[in-house]
Amino acid sequence: KLIRQYKIDLYTRAYIEEIVKTTVDTVISAAELKTYYNENKENFKTDGTLVKLRYIHLPKDHPKYQTIRSKFFDYRKSDKKFWDTYGMQFKSFVLNDSVWVEMNQIYKKLPFITPDNRSEYISAGKSIEKKDSLDVYLVKVTNVLEKNQVGPFEYVKPTLQQVILNNRKLELIKKIEKEITDDAIKNKKYEIYN
Repeated sequence: KLIRQYKIDLYTRAYIEEIVKTTVDTVISAAELKTYYNENKENFKTDGTLVKLRYIHLPKDHPKYQTIRSKFFDYRKSDKKFWDTYGMQFKSFVLNDSVWVEMNQIYKKLPFITPDNRSEYISAGKSIEKKDSLDVYLVKVTNVLEKNQVGPFEYVKPTLQQVILNNRKLELIKKIEKEITDDAIKNKKYEIYN
């Protein structure tokens, strides 16, 4: 009897999940995201430090190094053609400094920055030119958000979407289960366990 009930429960759960998957509204408006974010900001604190920066890693003896350096620290979006031309010659680079990045990604991409010397390099507005025997790193930090601060909207947006979607799914499941229970009570097809 228990095995049969377990089987029924599994089928019921799978059926409800399939209904939810095909019925739930997955479109979330920008206004809804903003509203949810503003009402629940304290639930979206950062686990670690977030940084906005741009960087270039290139050979120290690059023939256009001085021009690249000059254009990097006096960065203009109008220089896109220049960066498209020389970008393929860099060992690695990120020029989009409007995206928040976690500190562990920075440690991987900029190995001269470590947890021990992080405060020396990571602060808003900091410009860095770091050379070693073969390479040079050019870095411009534009913004820093420390651990346990409210995460920026753009950074938490994917999480917001998932939370709103999960809330919709839970509401739909509760509604379906209530309808099933109400129907069972109406048709007197239910059991009360003591």
